[in-house]
Amino acid sequence: MTHSHPTIQVGSICQTEVISVELDSPLGAAIELMADRHIGSVCVNNGAESCGLLTRRKAMQLSLEQDNDHAVSVTREMLDPLLEVHTTQTVDELGLEMVSQGVSHAVVLDPWGSRVGIVSQSDVVNNQGIEHDLFLKPLDEVTNTQALRLQASLCLRDAIQAMRRTRYTAVLVGNDSSGWQIMTETDVIRHLALRTPLDTPLQQLELPELLAVEGSMSLFNVRRYFKQNGFRHIGVMDAQQRVIGLASYADILRSVERDYIYRLQELLQDKSRQLQQSRQTLNLIERVIQASHEAIVITDAQGAIQSVNPAFTAITGYEAHEALGKNPSMLSSGRHDQAFYQQLWASLAQDGSWQGEIWNRRKDGSVYPEWLSITAIENEAGEVGQYAAIFHDLTESKNYEARMKRLSWFDSVTGLANRRLFHDRLQMALNFSAEQGAKGALLALDLDLFKQFNDRFGHAAGDQLLRLVAERIESTLGEQGTAARPSGDEFYILLTEGVDEHEISTYLDSLSRALTQPFWLEQQEVRVRASIGVAFFPADAKEPTELVRAAESAVHLAKDMGRNSVAFFQSGHQNDRLSRYRIASELHHALEHEEFSLVYQPQIDLVTGALVGAEALLRWHSESLGPVSPDQFIPVAEDTGMMDDIGVWVLGQAVQEAARWSRQGMPLKMSINVSARQFQRSEVASQVMAALHQHQVAPEQLVVELTETSFMHSAAATERELASLRDEGVRVAIDDFGTGYSSLSYIREMSLDYLKVDRSFIEQIEQSETDRKLVRAMIDMSHAMGLSVIAEGAETEADLTILKALGCDQAQGYYIARPMSAADFSRWANEYRPLPLAAMPERE
Repeated sequence: MTHSHPTIQVGSICQTEVISVELDSPLGAAIELMADRHIGSVCVNNGAESCGLLTRRKAMQLSLEQDNDHAVSVTREMLDPLLEVHTTQTVDELGLEMVSQGVSHAVVLDPWGSRVGIVSQSDVVNNQGIEHDLFLKPLDEVTNTQALRLQASLCLRDAIQAMRRTRYTAVLVGNDSSGWQIMTETDVIRHLALRTPLDTPLQQLELPELLAVEGSMSLFNVRRYFKQNGFRHIGVMDAQQRVIGLASYADILRSVERDYIYRLQELLQDKSRQLQQSRQTLNLIERVIQASHEAIVITDAQGAIQSVNPAFTAITGYEAHEALGKNPSMLSSGRHDQAFYQQLWASLAQDGSWQGEIWNRRKDGSVYPEWLSITAIENEAGEVGQYAAIFHDLTESKNYEARMKRLSWFDSVTGLANRRLFHDRLQMALNFSAEQGAKGALLALDLDLFKQFNDRFGHAAGDQLLRLVAERIESTLGEQGTAARPSGDEFYILLTEGVDEHEISTYLDSLSRALTQPFWLEQQEVRVRASIGVAFFPADAKEPTELVRAAESAVHLAKDMGRNSVAFFQSGHQNDRLSRYRIASELHHALEHEEFSLVYQPQIDLVTGALVGAEALLRWHSESLGPVSPDQFIPVAEDTGMMDDIGVWVLGQAVQEAARWSRQGMPLKMSINVSARQFQRSEVASQVMAALHQHQVAPEQLVVELTETSFMHSAAATERELASLRDEGVRVAIDDFGTGYSSLSYIREMSLDYLKVDRSFIEQIEQSETDRKLVRAMIDMSHAMGLSVIAEGAETEADLTILKALGCDQAQGYYIARPMSAADFSRWANEYRPLPLAAMPERE
């Protein structure tokens, strides 16, 4: 960071009193002078000649090497170099010289060559406007936490050697318990001047106590503290008031030295640039102008063109010889009136410059926008002698702005209106309908199985298909309406002309014909199916949001009808869809809020009456919806993809409960339901085995139940998972048999252990001979294929008696027990005793 400040001359900051000794003077005399005047160095002269600088550090070194410093003379070899500068030189210039020559002091001379003072690098840095940097930095950033800590019993010679070895200007003496003193180079010089024996222990030197402040203090306040107290070192404490190190005035200067050096480098670069510019010729300037991508025109005071660069020709089409001597008005497009140009020249006259957007005409007659800057160039007399105009073509920028504007209103894939533009047009149509009594229709179109197409062919092909579909839709519209793609594989079609029952049917026929024609993608024939929902306005809705909701509700109805269908809005169906949306919304946090639970319905052996297992059934009590039937929320969970996570939770809870039963001495089989979607989307076998391993449950204790639809939608994947489960010992049952698209072929081929007869066949088994025959056929068929049969929905003792007579193996139902919580099931199971069928307890 640099700071602007007035130019400061060296004469204003130098120390006017120059402490010096003559060359060949005794070293001891120089040391005594440093101690007496409390200075860090003395100048060494040879008459009128300044020979150099003798520093404290050099004097300390020589004192250790010599027994009698008064017998040693000061020689040139002992001295640091010293600059000679004039009082009028700036502080910045002196800083540059000090950095480049590696010196820390300079002798200041007046214009006649007489010595008037001395200036140090500290003086230079202190006048660089560093206060802002010091405010921002805390003391602990510059603290030397590795400061030397010497025992008080150490002698002066050892302390000086330690300071020389580390090049530290101060050390700590003492310890935390007894307190700390400080010994600086100034203290060493004082004792050397007093002839203190070098073997004297430090504890006898009466060193000053250490003054310490907290490390959070800003460097600005620390520097002020130094100046107020007249010392150059300070102790630094942490928040617990423990001394953690030392900081010196030199540390503060070094902390901003990088900024100072950076500013000096900038000054050097400025000087270098100025020097280069002073040596530049007009040829160099001309080359820059010639290479510029912006057009540059120079005219005289009357506006006659004196020179142009190649960019001028590239933009306008006029060669240089065609423009020289002409007025720039040759480029006028005619789009600006006289008042525009009067304002331009008035601004030039008042401010000496003008800039703005202007339209000009190329040589070929085309009009283009440009950004123009004109500057008046004055001569030494202050009169305008020339004008310099610089401009660049804005055509591409304007095109880019247009593209950005289009992207904000149109879909980037298909070019149709996006959701934002479509809602504007829809609002206009509804406003017109309200004012004029006009009718219209909104069609919501959703491509069936588009995700599978994307997965197979890739997203690039998916985008291409969307573009082709958009073209087909637009080809059917003409002036009849507008189309939009709000997102994904959804399209909206707004019809505002000729919307009655006959016309809408005609349009739907046209649209269906257009979409059923095959598409060709990468030399492959692709056929599209679409579900279309239709809502009318103002009959079905009068507001944009409500109308869109009505059309989308009709789309869902079309999908429920088997896809590739057209459906018209029905208010009752919308309520159903809204309830599904509400269920879907609440399902998202049901697991997180622990709203799910499991209940368990016992299963008994019909031959012995013994309890053999239970089926785990999922229940949901929503905080906002209350109890929700599984028939309502499970289809929604499957459609939204949430069944995977819910299924994993059910598996974990059920297996954990089976493990608890085993520990209680009830190794009952646990039956859990797995949906067709879980078999399609996840690795059921690996999830099951992981849960069994985690809770240490035998695989034979678990029964996985699945419906017939699992075979219908993903037979191959389902068979692989079932084979894996049975290989590990897990048993498999087909649930609700007879209610779907039952096929003996897949039952024969799949890996199964149990077949569960749906409750709908058991309800009338006592009264209906047909139902009894159907159930017997199922039982006989299952036994022929080696399967055990479990009957659901046994509601009476008669049901159980008949099922046993028909050869059914196991049963569950309200007559045995209703589904119950885990705790209630454990109590019930402990109290349950197998009884002869005729003596079973009455239904509760």
